[in-house]
Amino acid sequence: MSEETTRTKQLPVPGKDMDSIMENLETGVTVLFTSDRYQEYLRTMAKFHNYSFNNTLLIAMQRPDATLVTSYKNWQSMGRQVMKGEKGITIIAPAPYKKIREREVLDENQRPILGADGKPRTEKVEVTVPHFKAVSVFDIAQTKGEPIQTLEPEMLTEAVKDFDSFMQAIREISPVPIRFDEIDSSANGYYHTVNKEIVIQKGMSESQTLKTAIHETAHAKLHDREIMESLGVEKDRQTKEVEAESVAYCVCSSFNLDTSEYSFPYIAGWSSNREMKEMKASMDTIRQTAGEMIDQLTEKLEIALEEKQKTELHEKYGILVDAVEAAGYRYDYQESKPGHIVLDPDGTHEIAGYLQFESWGDIKDWLEDTIAKGTDISERVDRALYPFKYDYTLEEEMFRGNGDRYAIYHVDEDTPGKQHLFMNMAMVKEDGITIDAANYKCVYSGMLYEDERLDDLYAIFNDNPPADYKAHSLSVSDVIIINRGGNMQAYYVDRFDYEELPEFAAQREKILDIVPEIENVDYENDLTCISFYAAECAEFPVMGEVHYDLTLPEALDMYEKIPSERMHGLKCVGFNLKDGSDYEGLHTLMIEGKIQREFLDSIPAFKDNVLVQNAISRVEKYLEERNPNVENSLKSKEKVDNGKNVSEEKNEKDLNIQMKSIPKKKRGEMCL
Repeated sequence: MSEETTRTKQLPVPGKDMDSIMENLETGVTVLFTSDRYQEYLRTMAKFHNYSFNNTLLIAMQRPDATLVTSYKNWQSMGRQVMKGEKGITIIAPAPYKKIREREVLDENQRPILGADGKPRTEKVEVTVPHFKAVSVFDIAQTKGEPIQTLEPEMLTEAVKDFDSFMQAIREISPVPIRFDEIDSSANGYYHTVNKEIVIQKGMSESQTLKTAIHETAHAKLHDREIMESLGVEKDRQTKEVEAESVAYCVCSSFNLDTSEYSFPYIAGWSSNREMKEMKASMDTIRQTAGEMIDQLTEKLEIALEEKQKTELHEKYGILVDAVEAAGYRYDYQESKPGHIVLDPDGTHEIAGYLQFESWGDIKDWLEDTIAKGTDISERVDRALYPFKYDYTLEEEMFRGNGDRYAIYHVDEDTPGKQHLFMNMAMVKEDGITIDAANYKCVYSGMLYEDERLDDLYAIFNDNPPADYKAHSLSVSDVIIINRGGNMQAYYVDRFDYEELPEFAAQREKILDIVPEIENVDYENDLTCISFYAAECAEFPVMGEVHYDLTLPEALDMYEKIPSERMHGLKCVGFNLKDGSDYEGLHTLMIEGKIQREFLDSIPAFKDNVLVQNAISRVEKYLEERNPNVENSLKSKEKVDNGKNVSEEKNEKDLNIQMKSIPKKKRGEMCL
């Protein structure tokens, strides 16, 4: 950028007294509408839409390329220093002062109260007197030092490149619907004041479509006939176009949309017939409307971009993201970047503070360590990372009596229960409604600490819930089941308290069809009825790498570790039936990620065998819950160089989620 455009320019009238400043503003307004400075001013307005018209104009007159201004001391507090020789930008700042004044004392009817001398009584009061003064500020380009976030964050720039997201954001801030159609005239679009809709010409370029949508949205916000009539405002057609086109230019400029096609050849003619007060009113309207649209679009685009980032992150690292949330942390979309991943703690982990990692490989190692420590959250992380290892949900574990636990239930809105959604118990009883567990769904279940009570759970799930909690905050009509020491109790969350539901837990247990485990079966070591194997070759499970006499989780673990490209054939997981029937022996259960249910079910002995069917269901669950793309997406991209694999990302660890040695929780199955 040339010295001419970066150097702070002197104001036409020297001096920093308010009379000189106001004279400069009068001169600036005149120049603004009689030269090519109008677009320059609008660009400044786009960057400083929260500033007053006067200060925006002063900045544009002195330093039109400015992007972020503040005082000398403020820059120092942010770790930056104004460079030697830089001249400040003069703007106006409020400087109110207090003054003691005497005023008449009034009664309740606002009439003066007379004193003994017959004259109105007076009192001394302190009043604030509005006052302004000229101050100097400096643009960030005039400073050096610690980097800070500017007004154009990279993430927002990326969001603008997404046409669909930007168009959706415009639709959401528009006061009327937007549709596309063939327009008979040469217009790119129009706002229909009677039908209350915006119509945009079909088939235009994305850039032109966005600019037209912004222009017409400005018309809808500013020039609705009924609103203008109710406010007693009248504007001619030219004023409406100046305002709408100026707003569109500001908004497009703020989001780096191409503004080269914009021109304002009529601006001098428009301003020549108007009073200064009228021109300033229009400019303030433009500033306020453009600023409002910029802020609204920024918020919508940031939300859209974060949703897009979430989708992409889950597609690439879905299992790890779920496990991170199970561990009590959330991925920080604002602070994270390649090589610097930031995890924010949920309410129960605030004391630990946020965590930082260089790669997802490091995160996986941390998750594995969390599992190995055997803490209260180890089970949740293990379930998220290796879901196929578990036969029962957390809710089912509560009913099976595996430690003190709780579960939270919300009304399933696809059931008759929606009639009492968010209703307090008094209303439920008044309407004769029966609370039925069949109308509820479990949204969360976890370990119950010794000192935790209902009020504690209510606070947790309202103030700052666990990171892996995805439902609405705990509210009236929700139900909490607590199992402490085998004592199962259900409570209806009421308006100010909790109402016990004596039948709810039993109803829920019946729905889950909880079957008590048969006693005297050694789940840890019993492999006498059925065992499992993993083999390199499905057709001949004696060739190459083979692992026998495993539990199903162990077999799946070894299956993951066998390279798919081995020469002996397709790798598999199978079972070895030992039930004394004609079908004893080795049989294939899964080949290269494909379950063999159709074949196995074609054999009545297998279709009716509880052990075989249970194994099939568990492998189906494993295939369903396991992200099939994780293995490839978590590896660093590799290329072949002279027949050898060379990592393109030297600093990234091998992120392949291969199952580590699985603790033997349930070895084998029971004989039936």
